Amino acid sequence: MASLQSPVASPVPQLVIATTPDSLSKNVLFVDFVGLYCKSKRTRRRIGLSSSFSRFSNKKNSRLNAILSVDRQNISPPSPPPPDLKPQVANLEDILSERGACGVGFIANLENKPSHAIVKDALAALGCMEHRGGCGADNDSGDGSGLMTSIPWELFDKWAESEGIGSFDKLHTGVGMVFFPKDNNLVKEAKKAIVNIFKQEGLEVLGWRSVPVNTSVVGFYAKETMPNIQQVFVKVNKEENVDDIERELYICRKLIERAANSANWGNELYFCSLSNQTIVYKGMLRSEVLGMFYSDLQNDIYKSPFAIYHRRYSTNTSPRWPLAQPMRFLGHNGEINTIQGNLNWMQSRETSLKSSVWNGRENEIRPYGNPKASDSANLDSAAELLIRSGRTPEEALMILLN
Repeated sequence: MASLQSPVASPVPQLVIATTPDSLSKNVLFVDFVGLYCKSKRTRRRIGLSSSFSRFSNKKNSRLNAILSVDRQNISPPSPPPPDLKPQVANLEDILSERGACGVGFIANLENKPSHAIVKDALAALGCMEHRGGCGADNDSGDGSGLMTSIPWELFDKWAESEGIGSFDKLHTGVGMVFFPKDNNLVKEAKKAIVNIFKQEGLEVLGWRSVPVNTSVVGFYAKETMPNIQQVFVKVNKEENVDDIERELYICRKLIERAANSANWGNELYFCSLSNQTIVYKGMLRSEVLGMFYSDLQNDIYKSPFAIYHRRYSTNTSPRWPLAQPMRFLGHNGEINTIQGNLNWMQSRETSLKSSVWNGRENEIRPYGNPKASDSANLDSAAELLIRSGRTPEEALMILLN
């Protein structure tokens, strides 16, 4: 699992796991996390107890219980096992071949210097994870892949100048990556509601940008559900602190999501990210084609000091564009089998969760969980809530692990 609040929030460990000779310098951190957490059901059956042994051991008066209660002094030494029953080394190759797990990784410059090389290397590493992901029946619609980076202000400034907006105030501007409905009329309705909510919160929408994409690399089934992908640029006038700006954007997004629940466009609206620090490019794509789909990622002026990349292998939720990762905070190698219990626990705590940073507005940012989302999406939402409430990323993750 990889997580990030801000590229400058905490120092990166001084550790180089692996490097590539051409594009990675000595000041680059490169970590791959594959198969760390998720196990397929077939694997669990393979290494678990047989059904016959389970039935045998569950009997109240079974012979097994009688044997275990016998005085050890009366037990004769066991005879040696027959040659064909001697312990053998497990066939790890056979076991590992049945595992299904997402691939997730993190790459960063240790001096926090942005470059396009980081983005390029992250896409190359992501392409190597194609075997970690699942595909649809067309063998071309990926379960999902994506990239989280810092906001490429140089790229966006160039677009803004061409639109007559001028350069962005980087300290006071939030950028949202938004999945809209395909229908243009629904897009207009959604945008109107979004602008009104931003205005009510004292934020100004500076402009909308249609994200350039190459639809020829999208699989047949993924293309049928592909959203209209746009970016929104919002000016936050009343806050100066980065944490307060991020919190204000979080409140706005939660208010938009609540408004979407009662709108005819609500099921097709999703914010991949809305932040002053980070942005997420993702989709129901194979990892090998993410960079080809989003032409921004191929632009030399798209620079970042870090990148979190993810290739999805869906297990307990069906593939959908919003469920591709990274999420807003985490790149997670999932399958949490207690997802229903976790959702219930979060819901039961909603009325008791308080923090002074919300100024009594806790009710406006509920609910904290979403039963229609994946385990990773709900874990991400919980982490986001804790961090926006004033916890450090380390504290938030430790709380969620306990």
